[in-house]
Amino acid sequence: MPSPSYSIKNIDHLGLVAALCKDLKIAEMIDAVIPKQADCNVTHGQALVAMILNGLGFHSGTLHMFSEYFKSKPTERLIGQGVLPEHLTDDVLGRCLDA
Repeated sequence: MPSPSYSIKNIDHLGLVAALCKDLKIAEMIDAVIPKQADCNVTHGQALVAMILNGLGFHSGTLHMFSEYFKSKPTERLIGQGVLPEHLTDDVLGRCLDA
């Protein structure tokens, strides 16, 4: 029987911030007002939570560096199921800010 493979990712304090965002239902409130576009993998609410996590992660990179910041983070656990770092592009975040 093959042994299971594990991966370890550092979430620092972002786990607490993500849990607070989930308890306050921030993504759900935003998504209720601004629905997801059909061709996007990330909702506006999830994009906003990603921006909050990035802002509180002491990272001052520009929007096009978001996916790099989240490469070492478990985005599906912090932001939502199906959200991968490569989904957090500057286009997705820009659409969220424009909405």
